[in-house]
Amino acid sequence: MSNKSAKERLIKLYGPECFIEKLKLRDTSNLKYTGRKQYERMKQLTYHHILEKRNGGRATVENGALLSFENHMWFNKQDRQSQTKMNNMFKAYKECKVILDNDIPMDYVVQLAELEVTNNGIKIKKADLDKQRRREKRQLQKIKKDYEDR
Repeated sequence: MSNKSAKERLIKLYGPECFIEKLKLRDTSNLKYTGRKQYERMKQLTYHHILEKRNGGRATVENGALLSFENHMWFNKQDRQSQTKMNNMFKAYKECKVILDNDIPMDYVVQLAELEVTNNGIKIKKADLDKQRRREKRQLQKIKKDYEDR
């Protein structure tokens, strides 16, 4: 699979938004652009290899993340430890996106990633996810009951 086709599949699955901005890993509100063309170029989505190509990483949905051009350049300037932590957050976000509803706040995903970073990658505790889902289900049932009681 090429970077382009993997990027297109990622956009279909996760939407056309940079993972760094989704997870609020960098504040880009203070960045200035010289014009509309520069803004468009810097915000253009790129395919990011979680496991680097030179280390055997292939262009697949599982090994990819969507990063804007400016965030991809910024990511590559970070130290190795920060890159590893962010890559683990990208993996956690993708795993949570598959398991959880879209209404879960990204802060929860980031907390999961920070708690579950290991040398072998991300491990999501199913019990934590089940607990979160049960809590949400109870809240929805309570809202529904309150509405029906009116």
